[in-house]
Amino acid sequence: MALPIFWFLLPGCGPTVGFPDRPLAVTGERSDYDIDGDGQADFFCLADATGRIDRIAYDDNADGQPDRIVHLDAIPPARARHLVLVLDGIPYDVLREFYQAGHLRMLHPPAVVIPPYPVMTDLALEDAFDYMPCKGYEARYYDRRRNAMVGGSADYIAGKNEPFARIIQYRAAPLDDGLMYLRPRTQFARELRGAKQVWDRRESHEVIAYFVASAGMGSRLGKPGQLEVLDRIERLILRTLYETGGLVKVTLFSDHGQTNVPCQPVKLDQLLRGMGYRVVNSVRRDGDVSLVKFGLVTCAALNTRDPAKLAADLMTSPAVTLASYVEGDAVIVRSHYGVAAIRSTDGKTFTYVPREGDPLKLGALADGPVDGRKLLKLTSDGTHEYPDALYRLWRAHFALAENVPDVIVSLDDRYYNGSGFFSGMVKMASTHGGLNWANSAAFIMSSAGPIDGPLRSEDIPGEMVRLFARPFPLGR
Repeated sequence: MALPIFWFLLPGCGPTVGFPDRPLAVTGERSDYDIDGDGQADFFCLADATGRIDRIAYDDNADGQPDRIVHLDAIPPARARHLVLVLDGIPYDVLREFYQAGHLRMLHPPAVVIPPYPVMTDLALEDAFDYMPCKGYEARYYDRRRNAMVGGSADYIAGKNEPFARIIQYRAAPLDDGLMYLRPRTQFARELRGAKQVWDRRESHEVIAYFVASAGMGSRLGKPGQLEVLDRIERLILRTLYETGGLVKVTLFSDHGQTNVPCQPVKLDQLLRGMGYRVVNSVRRDGDVSLVKFGLVTCAALNTRDPAKLAADLMTSPAVTLASYVEGDAVIVRSHYGVAAIRSTDGKTFTYVPREGDPLKLGALADGPVDGRKLLKLTSDGTHEYPDALYRLWRAHFALAENVPDVIVSLDDRYYNGSGFFSGMVKMASTHGGLNWANSAAFIMSSAGPIDGPLRSEDIPGEMVRLFARPFPLGR
């Protein structure tokens, strides 16, 4: 989540949730931990031949060796509490690297998750929790009925564009979210403690905890910050395994990817004025353009009376990689590779008709009517620039939020659009928003069982029902 709220002089906090930074010893497929700090192992993680931790053990007679062994996979999900950890802005590629290095092995391997486009937290998490549509793409948006720009920081703090927060058990106060830019480590440690406190209260069978500051760790620190987040999350999971005797199933997922490319403000308003447009809050005549400037993101939402002209004009900027708008029942997409129309009558099967070139570089993958699920699978292996592009672009304009802009723009990863006031206060090492793989690719993994990808964010509830045989989330 990249947002422009910024607060100063907020109090710090103490250390993160406690668990040893590293094992006391690693012998073969066994890792020994010293929990009580006496220099002798008292808790053990045991891996199978694949390297996955499928057992934990305890030293009950103080000899430093495992006595009581718990087979984690023998505990049915229905007999364990469910801890769901949702990380803002941790990319699939970074998580996969962390996992392949031998971490988070109490969980099954990660699956790719492709969020809706534009790649925004509120949109992705409303899908992931199968809850109501957002009013706009962000807490500030253009209201078509009122013909005016509405919302902003006050609406963000009030949570008006994230209804999902009502049905989960932990989300830090939005008023504190600005700390993720200024002091991301401090805020993330605070969130870890807050989530653990909710878990320890034992008030619900399922605890869903959403971490905002994980995005700040990436936005300010890039990939090293994201790896630090994953290390702390692994320690939190190990702590819950130790304390519950294995009576916990953990699901970990993220909302979207991150560019991990240092970026600078694009100043689209100046560009538009230079082209002769009037940048306004209410579109009343030809040449008027409204531009949402809120979160610091690699996308932009604009309203105008002539979307086709505006999209073509925006594509003359080297900072703009793709622009889309509606023409009748079709989404028209422009990129530096051409122009095409996308149509669907059921939101499942799509036609992609190039008018000039191949703007999404789909080639033979989109000859004739194409099944959206098939295209999701074919374009979500990390080798295609725009994963699941037909479905995501079509849905962005027809079936994603109550107030949809006339033109949606993806920016080059080196640029972001957003609040000019707040962009001057931070140096961004990474952000999100655009259609490409780096912005998009998120992940999901669970100790309850394997999950096969690629998935869309909207598929997560169904996967949870499959694994746990009960509704998800339980708090709805």
